[in-house]
Amino acid sequence: MGVKTRNFANNILSGGTIDGSDFLSGTIPSSNITNASAASVTSIPSITNVISSVAGDPPSPTLGDIWYNSSTNVLKFQGLSASAWATGGTYSQTARNRASFGTQTAGTLAGGYIGANSQTRNTEEYNGTAWTGGGNLLPQGNPDGGTYAGIATGTQTAGLFGGGSSQGPVDYYFNTTQEYDGSTWASPATFPSTGRILGGMFGTQTAAVLAGGYRTSTWYSNVDKYNGTAWTTGTGIPAATGSATSSGTETAGLFYGGFAPPSNTVVATTFAYDGSTWTSGGTMNEARYGLGGSNAGTQTASIAFAGYNGTADVTSTESYDGTSWTSQTNMSTANSSFKQGSGTAAAALAGGGTPSACEEYTGPEIVVKTFTTD
Repeated sequence: MGVKTRNFANNILSGGTIDGSDFLSGTIPSSNITNASAASVTSIPSITNVISSVAGDPPSPTLGDIWYNSSTNVLKFQGLSASAWATGGTYSQTARNRASFGTQTAGTLAGGYIGANSQTRNTEEYNGTAWTGGGNLLPQGNPDGGTYAGIATGTQTAGLFGGGSSQGPVDYYFNTTQEYDGSTWASPATFPSTGRILGGMFGTQTAAVLAGGYRTSTWYSNVDKYNGTAWTTGTGIPAATGSATSSGTETAGLFYGGFAPPSNTVVATTFAYDGSTWTSGGTMNEARYGLGGSNAGTQTASIAFAGYNGTADVTSTESYDGTSWTSQTNMSTANSSFKQGSGTAAAALAGGGTPSACEEYTGPEIVVKTFTTD
């Protein structure tokens, strides 16, 4: 019989129907087709039911699934909802450069700059609705004993606070750390590198990393690691940077955004940490410093929000999937002077910046949507 050739044109039947038996072009060996079988073909079925008809919705659809709901007569699909920001509770203490840690429903703010060379020891705790007073930071530095621009990580009942400054008769930069148990702060250890402000911290109270920072016109690349008892020196970040934000764990952390020398450049860089080595990650869509982030986020699921882009405070929000940054819904109020944030990439809390606004973030969620309304 010889060789039979199939191509796309052969698959178009009368009336525009597509032949469903053979989508592939190419040749069909003669050993697979006999004259008798070819002569016996009288019809070939067309493709039907590409989109399933369901009396309701499927019990367990996956992202991207499409179906026709025969009960409501609408075409549906499994898609993503838009991210959103909502107004949170009001603080009892108005201050900026406040260290933030915890989750969206159990967040914490510590310290902060009040103004006129005055800072606070105040700690506030959030329950998802309202802020209440917690235990004050230990006094250090100037007569008011307060600290601003320190950095923190951990949970509301197991937090870690480090660094910071005290302005007044004398300008101090601290290399001290304090641990929080939900009501009381204790000072267990100092970190080996110089005291500084505007660093990034990620991890837990017993396994944390403090990276970068600023002191008297100098930006730092120093990294210090904490094991719950003592600090040791780690591998420095690839570029000296301060006023960045961070998230993740001691062995899978992120450090992104910030301010860098030689000319106080606002950066959009991302660095990933595996516990010993730093590598470059995706570039943020907008360079900024004093930004917030999802401190309890992961290396493959974090967000960056607000900050100062070199010209103005912004409302921009971006999410990170471990490779690239994607724009999300903007905050309601332009903010900066954040010292990280609380929560995850799916449920974050922005607090402690300037102006004194608290907002709650909800990330995109997998939901059933309809083609007729969405």
